[in-house]
Amino acid sequence: MALVTLSLFLDRSGMAGIGLVAVILHESGHLLMMSLVGTPPERLSMSLFGLEICQKSGSCRTYHQDAWIAAAGPLASLFFFVLCWIGYELTSSLYLANLAAANLMLALLNGLPVGPLDGGQTLYALLCKKYPAETCEKIVEVVSFFVILPVALAGFLVLLQSRYNFSLLIVSGYLMLMLLLKKGRYF
Repeated sequence: MALVTLSLFLDRSGMAGIGLVAVILHESGHLLMMSLVGTPPERLSMSLFGLEICQKSGSCRTYHQDAWIAAAGPLASLFFFVLCWIGYELTSSLYLANLAAANLMLALLNGLPVGPLDGGQTLYALLCKKYPAETCEKIVEVVSFFVILPVALAGFLVLLQSRYNFSLLIVSGYLMLMLLLKKGRYF
């Protein structure tokens, strides 16, 4: 929480606040879906790697429900991207344009089928409907590798070409770190 506060305090562009609003909208999608399927969260916990929504112990969900809950975040981000973009088109508000962009990037990044991200969680839940959990974990690990590899290579090429833009390389490093730190943690 201190890191969020510091970012908001030091950011003169307003982008940290826009990012925070986009994250809140994204996580609201998960929370809404959890309520819709009858398993509201017990608590929210914030870490360096994001917000973790913890369910009540003993609550039981199907893999189908897990898939919808995981997909709800990126779907909410896409919904708010469209809403903000329409608002921008009607008003030419730079704030709405930036909020639309933040929501789109959040939807695209979290929609990637990489283990700990929403796309990876969705893939895992859908696979578990048909295969044993261990097999699903291995499939998601392989898919994650083949998603992160081109992102890392593209990041390296962008860095070589620009000599200063390492943002895509940082994204791929973050994805690899999340994959290692959250290995085997699904729902």
